Amino acid sequence: VHIWEDISYGSGSMISPQIMKEFMFPYYKRFIQFLKARGVKHFIVDTDGDCFDIIPFFIKAGVTALFPIEKSGKTNIRNIRKHFPRLGMMGGIPKEEIGQSKEMVNQLLIEVEEVLKTGGYIPFADHSIPPEISFEEFSYYRNLLNQLIDKLGQ
Repeated sequence: VHIWEDISYGSGSMISPQIMKEFMFPYYKRFIQFLKARGVKHFIVDTDGDCFDIIPFFIKAGVTALFPIEKSGKTNIRNIRKHFPRLGMMGGIPKEEIGQSKEMVNQLLIEVEEVLKTGGYIPFADHSIPPEISFEEFSYYRNLLNQLIDKLGQ
């Protein structure tokens, strides 16, 4: 089940952890328990930006993965993996940085490679590729990413 929430943005969650705990967590937990009882195994939440402070509530409620993992604040794939090693992740590659240079792409993929080795991670750009990124720039990024996935993905 994929839940679109978008309760976070670049500099943090739009609600406090206390509000999450009191008003949202009980309903997430109830909803997920209902679906688990009917055989659903995976629960993915889409929330943008820096959601680090509310991740524990998602996990405790039964969420198994987050999407699109926008790199901002504490919310980056390396830090999330360190603090929440069993949480699935999708995304994590800053779309704006793909077209900056080949060197930037190479740097981005070092972190991707490190986290990809741990499993439970599907790497891709954190949203749609901006139109100012050329096909050549995108192809460079995507070909290198595909090579990493072929080498390490499980």
